[in-house]
Amino acid sequence: MKLLICSAVATILTTVSASAASIHTFDANGDRFVSFDEVVAINAHVKRSEFRDLDVNRDRRLSSVELQAPGAEAILNRGVNTLGTVHSVGDIAQGRFVSLPELAQAYPGLRAHEYDIIDTNNDGRVSSNELYASAAQAILGVHEQNESILVSLDSVDTDGSGFASLAEIQVVYRGATPNDLHELDINRDGRISFTEFYTLRTIEVLGEKK
Repeated sequence: MKLLICSAVATILTTVSASAASIHTFDANGDRFVSFDEVVAINAHVKRSEFRDLDVNRDRRLSSVELQAPGAEAILNRGVNTLGTVHSVGDIAQGRFVSLPELAQAYPGLRAHEYDIIDTNNDGRVSSNELYASAAQAILGVHEQNESILVSLDSVDTDGSGFASLAEIQVVYRGATPNDLHELDINRDGRISFTEFYTLRTIEVLGEKK
């Protein structure tokens, strides 16, 4: 299970509306896809060759699934952190970074040397890119609290639609009900989007359904 998030971390992190991996961040024309021009309008550092690497099906646009692929966030965030803002799933609410005490609060037992390993650029703080790197997730998994855990959307979205249906959610969260879906489905389209999946309320509700 990738991208494990507990409710304690959710109090530190903002929702996905500020996420570089969110299609809504880039999709200016509302067609639910992202063109190269839409990407560079947000981050001029992204190269066309990098965009092509992300465009797996070569349709000259990125879907929500392609935006969430491993490595996509690093490409789309490149150069943004120099502006002092972390646009990602792990965008920190105030300081845009997470400290050792904050991370240790979410993952009891986390040691300073482990935090140093996660802090790959050795600046004494952890950005979202560092937090969700595979090595970091392996470390945090050891200290993971066994309650209120939210897995990644792509772990739930078995049909690759970029959305989670109630049936898909119930495979992982067996206690989830139609009423839960109705509460979490903000736009009432009968499914849970990337943005809806990573709200604090979703984390709270689904965390109780494991």
